[in-house]
Amino acid sequence: MSIRTWRRSAATLAAAAVTLLGGALTTGSAHADGGSAPYLFAAPEVGLAVPDDGEGQVSWGLDSKGRTLQDVHVTVDITGISSFASTSNDFCVNGLCAFDRGDVGEHGTGGVVDIKAKPEAELGTSGTAVITGTASGKTLAPFTVEVTVGAVDLVVNTIEQIDDAEPGSTLTAPITVANTGSLTAATTDYRFAISPGLSFAKRFPNCDYDTDKNTGSWEQTIATCHFTTPIEPGKKYKLSTALKLKVKKSALHEILSYAPTVTSTTVPATARTTSTADLSLVPDGSAPPAAGAPQHSQWAIHAANTADLAVTGDTATAKPGATATLTATVGNLGPASVNRATYDDHLGLLVGIPEGTTTTQVPAACDPWTEGGSGEPALGAPQYMCDLDSRFDSGHTQRLTFTVEVDADAPATTSSSVTAQLAYGGALPYDTDKANNTGTFTVTVPGGAATSTTGGSGSTGGGTQPSPQTGTRTTAASGASGTTGGNAPAATGSLASTGGNGAMTIACAGAAALALGGAAFAFARGRKARA
Repeated sequence: MSIRTWRRSAATLAAAAVTLLGGALTTGSAHADGGSAPYLFAAPEVGLAVPDDGEGQVSWGLDSKGRTLQDVHVTVDITGISSFASTSNDFCVNGLCAFDRGDVGEHGTGGVVDIKAKPEAELGTSGTAVITGTASGKTLAPFTVEVTVGAVDLVVNTIEQIDDAEPGSTLTAPITVANTGSLTAATTDYRFAISPGLSFAKRFPNCDYDTDKNTGSWEQTIATCHFTTPIEPGKKYKLSTALKLKVKKSALHEILSYAPTVTSTTVPATARTTSTADLSLVPDGSAPPAAGAPQHSQWAIHAANTADLAVTGDTATAKPGATATLTATVGNLGPASVNRATYDDHLGLLVGIPEGTTTTQVPAACDPWTEGGSGEPALGAPQYMCDLDSRFDSGHTQRLTFTVEVDADAPATTSSSVTAQLAYGGALPYDTDKANNTGTFTVTVPGGAATSTTGGSGSTGGGTQPSPQTGTRTTAASGASGTTGGNAPAATGSLASTGGNGAMTIACAGAAALALGGAAFAFARGRKARA
């Protein structure tokens, strides 16, 4: 089975953005005063690389809680770390780094103080930097950042994608973790997340397992394993028992993501009890060069499987000037499930509107579809591209209902095609039975013109069923409503017209970043916040 290579970059960027912004919000929530007062936030711990890598910094953000603040002043006091760290920023005087932001809008603001360890500083030396500020004449709650000389820098290996995994088989994930930093990680959590078409072949006592019931998320099951094996600088470790994954009968395009997190750089006062059944880490040679080594990765697993999408149209009878409803029904006959969160080519339905009728109401998940890209209004277009549910599991059915008004000169019988295809054009690569990918909308018009017409997927003429088309999606706000099943998008305009390649995933991460605006900038500069 020939499968188009799935591009992981967008999903990786989105995961990083969610992790970063999620951490920022979690940190800040303790200072939100019941969720209403503006507050300062930052990475609570910062490690300074030895030798310096130019990335040491104290990054801060101000969440304005959606309001406009006047006369904002923020100061980062680094006198508490001045004995072992220094800064080259010219806005820092005598250890006080001042930020005068003036008026700040609803998206907040942020800033960065670059710091590095002094040449004579000893590994493990630590101190605190304190962030304070005022806004609109009120004092903001201070935020303290612990700064340490040295850093734990955990990196992982990458695994080459699989294009022909057999449903029902078991795969082995050769996962490692290495420390390219200068401090030892005494305890570590390792997070493994898998998409719905995979399952863990074995579970371990020292791992917590969480199954996400939200079908809109690709991370169906998450295992967080707690390791007490010290991860020393310059060394690499592998799992004591290889991580094995079962490929389900519903598998199609699947993902395993993995990322370690340092939980302490010193031995805990109370050691965690372990057993021989625990998953642990064992030495596996030297750490790779730090340059280019990822801190988290994803393994793309494509199954040699198919999903049969079946489409049926609808018939209606209406006189000229009256309205009719037409419902397209799409079902997945399996065996594979389709998940657009794990594959770039999203599932869509190209809906043609019968000639001689005009749409007066369309589902929120549908946008006009035009060959030339000149744009069409949301209502009255000859054809639409509709997003189908993001998780289209085997056995799932979705209905999309259109309302049309019959024109005065409508023919006695008029019809058009509705076709399941990729949302950006092209046939479904995983569907080997194309015969049932297309259904028909038919409107019978009593007293209509004598000539009957069969439009091709919204085309105005011809009588042949079309092959899946390519075109341009045009978004426009119509206020129209429709009927969708499952978790279809609730508004029009959810896809860009520039093609796939993870555009939707990047857009979601971008929206999250815009929500914090300038505040998120504080975290954007650093590759990582070292523990």
